[in-house]
Formats: sequence, C-alpha cells, structure tokens
Amino acid sequence: MVSTSRRPPGDRRRNSGRGRRRAPASHNRLTFGEVVRVTFRTIGELLFTAGVVMLLFAAFQIWGKQFQTDAEQERLDQAMAEQWAAQEEQGPDSEPLPGTANSRLYIPATDQEWVVVSGVDPEDIRYGPGWYPESWTPDGMVPAARAGQPGNYAVAGHRVAAVFWDLDRLAEGDELVLEDKDSFYTYRVVESKVVLPDAIEVTAPDPFDPESTEAPETAYLTLTTCHPKLQNSHRLIIHAELADTRPKDQGMPENIAHMAPDTEEE
Repeated sequence: MVSTSRRPPGDRRRNSGRGRRRAPASHNRLTFGEVVRVTFRTIGELLFTAGVVMLLFAAFQIWGKQFQTDAEQERLDQAMAEQWAAQEEQGPDSEPLPGTANSRLYIPATDQEWVVVSGVDPEDIRYGPGWYPESWTPDGMVPAARAGQPGNYAVAGHRVAAVFWDLDRLAEGDELVLEDKDSFYTYRVVESKVVLPDAIEVTAPDPFDPESTEAPETAYLTLTTCHPKLQNSHRLIIHAELADTRPKDQGMPENIAHMAPDTEEE
C-alpha cells in the first residue's frame, strides 16, 4: 500500500488556481518627485493646448472674418445698386433703415473700400462700417448729416483686418472718399486722436466745437474704431473736412480711379 502522505517520484502537485498567492514586489511605483513632475507636465500640456486654441480664436477674429465680410459686402453692394436705382424713379427715402446700405467709403492710403450701412448697433457693423444716424449736441441727439452735407458724417467700424485695422496709418492730409447716389465727396484728414469710449461728442455736428448750438458750415467725416489693436479701452478718432465734390457724370476722382470695379491690372 502506498502512503497518501508521500508522492511517487515525478508526481508534481498542480496548482488548482485557488487560494492566495504572494504578489510580486512592485518595481513601478512612482516616487513623490516623479508624481510632481508628471502632474506639472500634464498641466503644462493643457495650458499649451488652451493657449493655442485662444490664439487660433484670436486669429479668426482678426483675419478669419475676412471671407464673411467680403461675402456680406458683395451682398450690400448689390443691394445699394438696387436702392440707388429705385431712388432714381421714386426719389430718396425720408429715413434710412438700420442695417441698409447708406454710402460707400474709400480709403486710398490702405487701398480699401466698404459699403457703409445705416446704424452702429453690433449687428449693423458686424461685417463693415456703420453710419451714426444721430449727432450729439448739448441739447440732445439730432439727425446726422448725410454724405457731403454740412455737419458731421460719422462712421464706426471694428478694429479687425477686414475693416479698420490699419486706421492708425492715416495721417494729416490723407484723403478719404464717400460715394452716394449722385456724387463722390473727397475729405482730407485734419486730425487723429485717441479718446475714451464715452467721448460721444466726437459725433457732434462740429466736432471741433461740440458745445456750439449754431449750424456748422463745414462738412466733416469722422471715423471711429477701438484702440489699441486687440483692445477696446479707448477709441481712435479720425476727423476729415470736405475738400471736393465730384458729380458722378464726371467719373471717379483720380485718387480712387484704380479702385474702380472694372479696373484690371495689366
């Protein structure tokens, strides 16, 4: 008889897989210093990613809207042509509607032009400059001057590449041109300054004498935008005075002739 307490030679007891087994000693446990390094590396990567996203968003706000602005300007250009054609038959509208095409603004110094809409609410100036329909006076707001008329034709635009990004390049003597249904009006820059956002008196009928209650004799063009670039703590103001009026039947002024729609480079 074979004793059950002894195993024959070569007979090994197989592990049934049950019961507790001793865990091997761990050699992958992180030290405190390694945990700190991994944590800071992860935070750094997250901050870097967030920074890249913010830069891309800022770049889109500055340059990426160019395509949207161009498309909307084309639509406004067509709408203004139809509007002017209708005025030829029916006469001018008594009151410009907010967001509708009002005039065309040319800046030869930056080789840019836009359709200016009526109104300066955020939605009005989303894709281009907007005209202030009212001027500030000591006695309250009054209807603003139209293009070429005595008084102040004031225009606001965002400080983005598609609109007034380079407005700070304008200097005294530079020319600006407004176009309406009948004429081209050339204005000459006489002042550039920086003011606080609440300086609404820059839209006064006479921006050089805003407290005056007398009707101005000079026709002004005022451009306003945020300052400095990428901030809105102040406003950059450009004042210009009317220097020349040219009826459309005499053709475009020489200073913007190269910007005519049918001009082609040879």
